Amino acid sequence: MARSAAVRLDICAFADIRKGDVAAPLHAAALEAFVAAGYSVGVLPVAPSTIEADAYSVDPRYHRLFQEDRIARLAPGAIVECALALSFDVRLFAEPWDQVCRIKADHRIVTLERPAALASLTAQGRECVAENAREALGGPVVWAPNSRLSRDALSALVPHWPATERDWNPVVPDCPPGSRDAIERARPVVGMARIARSRPGTWPVSVREGARAFRVSKVMWRLRAAPNAERPVWPQSAPMEVWPDDQIDLADFLARTDILANADLAADDPCPAEAMMALGNRVVPFLEPEYRAVFAGSAIYGRPSELAQRALEFHENPDLAADLRNSGKDLITKVYSPRSAVERVQHLIGAPRPNPYTPAVHATPGGRALFFSTNGVGLGHLTRQLAVSRRMPARLTPVFVSHSQAVDVVGDYGYVAEYLPYHAAYGERKEHWNAALGEALTTAIEFYDPRVVVFDGNVPFAGLMKALDSCPGVARVWIRRALWGPDRDLDALERGSAFDLILEPGEHAWARDDGPTVARREQALQVPPVRLLDEDELLERKAACDEIGLDPDQTNVLVALGSGNNIDTSRMTARALAHLHGRHGVGATVAQWRIADTQADLPAGVTRLTDYPFGKFLRAFDFAIAAAGYNTFAEHLAEGLPTVWVPNEHAQQDRQILRARYAEARGLGCLVRHSADFGLNEALDRMLHSETRAQMRNAHLQIEDDLVRNGANTAAEAITVLSETVIVRERPASLAQQVGEHLSTVTGDAGNDSDQVATKNGPEGPLNNGGRSQG
Repeated sequence: MARSAAVRLDICAFADIRKGDVAAPLHAAALEAFVAAGYSVGVLPVAPSTIEADAYSVDPRYHRLFQEDRIARLAPGAIVECALALSFDVRLFAEPWDQVCRIKADHRIVTLERPAALASLTAQGRECVAENAREALGGPVVWAPNSRLSRDALSALVPHWPATERDWNPVVPDCPPGSRDAIERARPVVGMARIARSRPGTWPVSVREGARAFRVSKVMWRLRAAPNAERPVWPQSAPMEVWPDDQIDLADFLARTDILANADLAADDPCPAEAMMALGNRVVPFLEPEYRAVFAGSAIYGRPSELAQRALEFHENPDLAADLRNSGKDLITKVYSPRSAVERVQHLIGAPRPNPYTPAVHATPGGRALFFSTNGVGLGHLTRQLAVSRRMPARLTPVFVSHSQAVDVVGDYGYVAEYLPYHAAYGERKEHWNAALGEALTTAIEFYDPRVVVFDGNVPFAGLMKALDSCPGVARVWIRRALWGPDRDLDALERGSAFDLILEPGEHAWARDDGPTVARREQALQVPPVRLLDEDELLERKAACDEIGLDPDQTNVLVALGSGNNIDTSRMTARALAHLHGRHGVGATVAQWRIADTQADLPAGVTRLTDYPFGKFLRAFDFAIAAAGYNTFAEHLAEGLPTVWVPNEHAQQDRQILRARYAEARGLGCLVRHSADFGLNEALDRMLHSETRAQMRNAHLQIEDDLVRNGANTAAEAITVLSETVIVRERPASLAQQVGEHLSTVTGDAGNDSDQVATKNGPEGPLNNGGRSQG
């Protein structure tokens, strides 16, 4: 791969840009201030496992800065020369970085925003963090507390670490205020802006104790919670509303509150992001008394049990409310403003440098994506991966390793592809096969050196998980199709937590799905149905008919009932051909899967379709008889092809019956089951009427736009974004021991036990979140 030229910047920032990191808007606001002051800024996204966030959802402020080309997005492997390398949040260095930029910086600074992250570690664990930061940023770093509380913690925990003279306070984003409630409030509204995902019994103490105090109806309680967060139930007379956070943004939520009462602890988060943003929206925070050193006269202080009384006092004293809001405005101007952040940078590195021309391509050096798919009775897994890979940018080169016997089709598209036998092919024991698979995939990952591994299949094999453990810095994606059978592969679903991104390809029949993936849908990024070909890649009718050997002026029928490898399709195929045989002006074609164990003998006059992909020829046909497999179903509905759906209902398959029922209910086709093949003749007779087909094509026009768009584009974009992010996760024990031995040599602590160097140094794990599940 070609070596990237150096990117020259004023400021190179390392940050978690994901939406789930509550501090991301504050970090983005600081970078926006630097850009507005004339500094050239680049960002290397980092996704540490110590911060829970959505890998596929970029914070809106970062997204806007990237879209407007105001800041450059760097990728692992970029060469950067800068005046300042600035890393937001010490938790980014919980583990060593495998994929790093090559940084040459005049100054290197890491902000300390969560003192509890360091406090949870042993002394040697903290030195590991310092060494990880030095390795990633290319030299010794200076630590920048974000508040007085963070500075006190830094001096107590690591007094020998060099610190900045001034606190690096966060920047409160300049958010346009949301629309205030139209109805004048007769009671104070107390809000909580962050309730995490459902965990029974984990409601913050401020909610529980505050609720007990809400015996009077003079107070209203509003919560902004994750869509699946546990809803509190308690007997109280105070009104309460719960707002899903995917339906209301923070600014609009704050506009509906007077007091923000998040359950923050000063020892964990000295500058809570939501409280900072509340000040910017003229909402008064309710905080523990320990926060007085940070928020001064701009907040209400008290314990959770005092919340209701403080809210009533605030509401009944307009002068007090005005003083608190004005104090918050002054505090932002003096301490937490963009101007203050720019002054700190100017004091350190001076004025912006002349901006030399640097092509954007230098920020994203080339890399690879390794696509690994399981074997199936068709080509579904491999085809989906091929659909996604074709839409990736040229800087990310796809390579394939597959258990599919048809992996050679990937070579036809110009990609490197390797075949790995499936255990069932040779009757090998699963445990032996998994051991060999782990070794083979580990070797493939070491050889191809991908930035991301993309798996498509129902079960992430034990061998795959072992291989992924050997490369913790490589991003992991699971393309997990829906419509699983009841109680199917439940153990496999538990492995989803090991992946950075789960993609769920769109299903027209989503609403009918009652399988085990439904309860876990919030873990996944849903995209529109994934198709290999776009509309302009399909052959027009005459060209398609010429290649197959059909007359474009007759009524042509496609019979595509699957490979027949796990269910006998010959009887249904023969019955269909017999019913169509001899009819004037009717032509028939049978699709032959490359991986089919046998090839059917066809009657005279019936053509055979073997060219991959079948979807390229759909316009040659007036209707089809087909299995309701994922790719076939998506392609036929996108093209508006009337189809008699014959689902493969083998226990190993996805629930094709749900797709077929959806199509029949929407007037898009007919349903015939293998167990009731006597209904086939009637269905074919209906399809032979042009009026029936016209009605079905018209029904196809009513399909929602989101189900017609090709989701392969969205999936490719999400995988590309993840591949250009530094993934930092906890090492397996063996790797952690190797890292520990290396750092013991560096720090001179060779006599310490290696298990003390592993990242689980503190009581709650590496650079823990202090008990918070987000941010």
